Amino acid sequence: MTGLWAMFLAYVRLGLISFGGTNVAEMERVLVGERGWIDAGTLANGFALGQLMPGPNTLAVTHYGYAAAGLAGALVATLGFYGPTALIGAVAALAWERHRANPWVVAFRQALLPFGGGVVLAGALVLGQTSITSWAGVAVAVGAFLLLWRTRVNSAVVVLGAAVVGALLGL
Repeated sequence: MTGLWAMFLAYVRLGLISFGGTNVAEMERVLVGERGWIDAGTLANGFALGQLMPGPNTLAVTHYGYAAAGLAGALVATLGFYGPTALIGAVAALAWERHRANPWVVAFRQALLPFGGGVVLAGALVLGQTSITSWAGVAVAVGAFLLLWRTRVNSAVVVLGAAVVGALLGL
């Protein structure tokens, strides 16, 4: 039980500091490096799995918990990651709506943009270091990026297509 409680608290903390769904760099540091609950490949695979569905990476967090401690781990990770943040998000949304015209709210929102960009970039670097280990992998990643950037192809289709190409190339 102590292990599951520690896992719950770790996921609560990760959920509270995540921005836009996940903070992949911090998840990698805690789950792979500090706790050793999952390996870097499981982290990358879970992130890819999370991209198959719209919205936050529920599947990824549940996958990480399951990989670490089975069904109980999946439940603990999901509740820890999303429960407190959903409650805080509901309260913040009410406060935001009530004070949206205040200049400090606008300034706060603008201040969050660079932070969010940094979190996304750090996550991309962590996943790239784990997932891209050859020139063929670079080609698949660049191709997927261009498809997502220049077309309206669903990201799930790109992830599945990249998985098929990666499997065919033996990546």
